[in-house]
Amino acid sequence: MNLTKLFTSAALLLVLTTGSACAAGLATHSLTVDGRTRSYNVYVPSGHNGQRPLPAVVMLHGAGATGTGVIAETAWSEKAEQQGFIAVFPDAVRAAPSAPPGFLTNPQLWNDGSGRGQSLLNGIDDVKFLDLLLTDLAKKYAIDNQAVFLTGFSNGASLAFRAAALLPGRVAAIAPVAGPYWPLPSAPARRPHVPTLFIVGTADPFNPLDGGRITHPWGSFAQPPLLDSLREWAGLNGCEGGLEPAAGRQGIRSLACASFPLRIYLVEGLGHMWPGGTPQFPAAYIGTDPGTLPATDVIWEFFAAIMAGKR
Repeated sequence: MNLTKLFTSAALLLVLTTGSACAAGLATHSLTVDGRTRSYNVYVPSGHNGQRPLPAVVMLHGAGATGTGVIAETAWSEKAEQQGFIAVFPDAVRAAPSAPPGFLTNPQLWNDGSGRGQSLLNGIDDVKFLDLLLTDLAKKYAIDNQAVFLTGFSNGASLAFRAAALLPGRVAAIAPVAGPYWPLPSAPARRPHVPTLFIVGTADPFNPLDGGRITHPWGSFAQPPLLDSLREWAGLNGCEGGLEPAAGRQGIRSLACASFPLRIYLVEGLGHMWPGGTPQFPAAYIGTDPGTLPATDVIWEFFAAIMAGKR
């Protein structure tokens, strides 16, 4: 039996709400944002002494999911244990905060700038939440502030784009998966460019590359072409010459920016799911995973490369 996985699985059963913030395992914290209590979960790898600053990866769950639920889906806690970084799993808001979350009955949704689900998100500033979360995290843990990374799935991917645009210098790189960049009414005039890795499936029913009408549990919407939103993000980050085809692996089309670390992986046949993760819904609803790209591994390699280039 893999002892690292055994330790990680055991540690995940221990949710520490009190005591030393640097203790190994999973801890839950809360903070107040605009009068509302918000929560986030932190996985600390074993052997961390609380003194040496570690990188941090913030993982934003998809619509209807939860911070703790996405841990098993993506295995980010196992990767944190193996590679020695802190993994953070925030929770979005839900319509009935006093009731438990439910995918259909009481979904947790991020205000990602799309304007969708606004009846549930009126007055919710999730970019502010992430900003305050990173400040709170640095008070509780030894964090390398030059190595804070943001990833997310679907609705969480779109929030990752938005936070990177509106929080200049707060994150070293982002890796959104299967969620578009919703353009800002007015992007900040001056902001550091953000290294980006984006992953999506060519068979994703909720992110058609050429756009179209999509239907999900919270409504039916006209979805703009995904590639248009990615080109806009590339332009916002100073990608001279635009996105061009790049060398990739079998079953994956790759687009990249020659002048900046910005890469897009289009996974052939992949549906709406975390590639290489544990599917949360039937294939008839979200499609299938061809198994050609383990997202958590590939994203960490990208983040590690960004760190190496800055040191």
